[in-house]
Amino acid sequence: MYKALLFDLDGTILHSISDITTALNISLKTCGYNFSYDDEGTKKLIGMGARNIIARVFQNRPHTEEDFNQLLNVFSLNYKIHQGRQAIPYEGIIVLLRELKNVGVKLFVASNKPDHLAKAIVARFFGEDLFDAVYGHEEGKPEKPDPYLVNHLLTTYHIAPNEALFIGDSDVDVATGHNSNLDVCLVTWGYGNYSNKLLEEATYVAQSIPGLKKIVFA
Repeated sequence: MYKALLFDLDGTILHSISDITTALNISLKTCGYNFSYDDEGTKKLIGMGARNIIARVFQNRPHTEEDFNQLLNVFSLNYKIHQGRQAIPYEGIIVLLRELKNVGVKLFVASNKPDHLAKAIVARFFGEDLFDAVYGHEEGKPEKPDPYLVNHLLTTYHIAPNEALFIGDSDVDVATGHNSNLDVCLVTWGYGNYSNKLLEEATYVAQSIPGLKKIVFA
């Protein structure tokens, strides 16, 4: 059994895609664009933070650096306003986290969401004492899949890589685990593109919360 579990946030423990879609569509309209996204379209944009969401929005669309920065700034503001309004923890995840906490497993969140937003949203939906620590992205620091965030967490809490499991829903999370020399559990209820190649790259694959429970309690 692993001593520590590191969870991605959006698409792994929190179903939050509609908040992102709402913030993005309001931002596009505010900036004068006449296209929008549904939740399925937004899923194809997310991963590696807000800057990369906007980069994917503008992919194959003519734009200037000013256009990019304007939409990024407006989206960041709108996401602060709308985050958590439609989000909900995945059914069964809080019960599982409490069971793990009760047997002494250390629980962490490692997200590319801005650090202050990650801490606020986790506190709102999961309380202040369920996770040992919540780590989001800090300005100027590398984002996942760079191992910086995970390595910093492991060093701070004196956890060896072979004592920890990284759990996430995307190729970014699988790469993060591998880059940090951690085993990885890919969950398939989130926002990733679950190709056969990605499934093979993960140490474990969980298709449901009960399936994840079997893995983490093994």
